[in-house]
Amino acid sequence: MTKEKKLKIIPLGGLSAIGKNMALFEYGNEIIIVDCGIQFPSEDMPGVDLLIPDFAYVKKNRARVKGIIITHGHEDHIGAIPYLLKEVDAPIYATRITIGLIQSRLEEKRPGGDVSFVEVSPRDVVHIGAFMVEFIRVNHSIIDGVGLAVTTPAGVVIHTGDYKIDFSPVDREVTDLYRFADYGEKGVLLLMSDSTNAERRGYTRSESVLGPKLIDIFSSSKGRIFVATFASNINRIQQVLDTAQKYNRRVVVSGATMQKNIEIARTLGCLKYRDDLVTEAKESDKLTDKRIVVLCTGTQGEPMSALTRMAAGAHRNFVIGEGDTVVITASIIPGNDRMVNNVINSLLRLGAEVYYEEDEDIHVSGHGSQEELKLMIALTRPRFFMPIHGEYRHLKAHAGLAESLGIKRTGIILAQNGDIIALSEKSWSREGKLELKEMFVDGGMVYDMESGVIRERHTLSTDGILIATLVISKNRVIAGPDIVTRGFVAPRDGKFQETIAAFIEEHADKMLYDGSRARDIGQFLRKNLRNQVYRLSKMNPIIELQVIEV
Repeated sequence: MTKEKKLKIIPLGGLSAIGKNMALFEYGNEIIIVDCGIQFPSEDMPGVDLLIPDFAYVKKNRARVKGIIITHGHEDHIGAIPYLLKEVDAPIYATRITIGLIQSRLEEKRPGGDVSFVEVSPRDVVHIGAFMVEFIRVNHSIIDGVGLAVTTPAGVVIHTGDYKIDFSPVDREVTDLYRFADYGEKGVLLLMSDSTNAERRGYTRSESVLGPKLIDIFSSSKGRIFVATFASNINRIQQVLDTAQKYNRRVVVSGATMQKNIEIARTLGCLKYRDDLVTEAKESDKLTDKRIVVLCTGTQGEPMSALTRMAAGAHRNFVIGEGDTVVITASIIPGNDRMVNNVINSLLRLGAEVYYEEDEDIHVSGHGSQEELKLMIALTRPRFFMPIHGEYRHLKAHAGLAESLGIKRTGIILAQNGDIIALSEKSWSREGKLELKEMFVDGGMVYDMESGVIRERHTLSTDGILIATLVISKNRVIAGPDIVTRGFVAPRDGKFQETIAAFIEEHADKMLYDGSRARDIGQFLRKNLRNQVYRLSKMNPIIELQVIEV
């Protein structure tokens, strides 16, 4: 009897945290990848630029990867593609604006070699080996987002991507509920659904609610208006441009990513405005304050963003003060609270009027709330359900919604990153788990957390460093030991450095007398010096010992 082939789904990121979204679909000898994003570091990761998925399994199976499918252009879904393309060579399937954003990232971090793109539109169907993929339009806080219907020999998997159900979106392109429902009628094996707002009751409000609020702000403001938004939120940028034109204001764009994304969107016809609406910062000096709008980045208090530099008085073109109005059109991503609040406090001290998250009409989420998540489950009627894209509490809450709609608890898959989920037409199982490392990028170099780099940085930030230098020649010490400390508070009795120097010299002399080489002396002293330093100071600094042989 022939052994039944199973569809395997392996999430490499996106579960139990917001970010690093990436999943593998594997059937037989073929693999497709869905999304490949980054995650921003937490405050306990000093110096880290960003986190990326662990590509070890993909690298090992690179010949089996037949395609990379991207649901939309947010960084937590496309940001790690430049690093992935160093490991695999496969075509990327994405919508027009998403491809434009990916190409922009590749220009910044070129992986080398040509990249093959396949542009798709909603309702397009592509065949990739054993997989047939239909792209289904969804609403989100970025245009051109899609969900996926992946037809496999084992059954159909619906992957929603990030979505909400907006009946009056700015671009009038609504979530294609008909296609989701049609697949539900035919039979869905598994639904993988966005869980970000699974704890939030009701419906997520339409993106269009921001329009009237912008009109209120623009009509009442007598000075300059600064609007901070995500550089990827093209619909919101369009709303700001339209409102500026309505009130005869010129727009200055501040922030390299914002400028780049606006250029991409306008070139692709996704953003429309008259040529003279946008002006250079130097030209704004010729305009009165009531004719200026500054569109900028910095909604999350990012240290180098335009708004943060303005709040700190460090921006080269704009100094915010009395009479200015600042509109921050985004909610705070968990973990960024302190940075955002610092910016808001600074702006208020400068005398600006600030509209931010506390005003519910300033920002609406791009993710569906409970009633929308329930509607997706009801339309697709899946045999099995797997919540994705969220912290564990979000996944758990989403699982509860599915169970309330009649999906059996045994049919709900609460997976973890690295789980190998195997599905047949009538059952699912966990068939092992990949041991994933936490990978981070620092200055263009990729490391894993186990490398010790982050641990050393924590030690440097808390206990400092002690550097000892010793010069030897033949069988005797001819210089040193010299002791230098940085960020390390030595005992105040003045004897600490003398004691450490004596310890080093005594053991070095003995080992030289016994014929030991510089390398052996260094290894012995590094190992034993740590205990001596802790005994004297009750601290564990990083210890660097240099034994120089001349």
